[in-house]
Amino acid sequence: MSTRSRRNTSKGNWEGRFFDKVDQGTEYDDCHIWLGAKDDYGYGKFRLPNGQVKGTHIVAWELANEKVVPHGWHVDHRCRIRSCCNPDHLEPVPATENVARGESFSARNARKTHCPKGHEYSEENTRWHSGRRECITCIRARDRERRIAQRAEKEDLETGEVDYSTYYYEFD
Repeated sequence: MSTRSRRNTSKGNWEGRFFDKVDQGTEYDDCHIWLGAKDDYGYGKFRLPNGQVKGTHIVAWELANEKVVPHGWHVDHRCRIRSCCNPDHLEPVPATENVARGESFSARNARKTHCPKGHEYSEENTRWHSGRRECITCIRARDRERRIAQRAEKEDLETGEVDYSTYYYEFD
């Protein structure tokens, strides 16, 4: 059962029009789900009296706090529900922090503290190459293995003990 806020929806009261499109749930800490228009990413959209279309989570936060979101900041959904308008679930944060809190590929990688082999990404053990982190311990191990294989191949060529089965397939 949907519990919708009943406010004055006269033509001049855009706030009432806004809250008529919010399902506030049945529990105190429920998400307040936007029932109106949404963009392709699932964020609610609302047209203000001046004609500007704004994210509903931004409108909800600004109405609840009677402040404007600082320039360059985003309103983060702490509940991770994009259509939520509950001001208790919203927090203005710098854009970089909002991206880091997300679930994008880059955000997940940025949270990693160890390489796939288990070595820590510390200042001394991390090299940045083309915008990517690389584990120096793994790079050294890979280079060492490559040098050993190259030496062995060179020795085999010098002694004539080349095992050509690694180079050719046998046909039956």
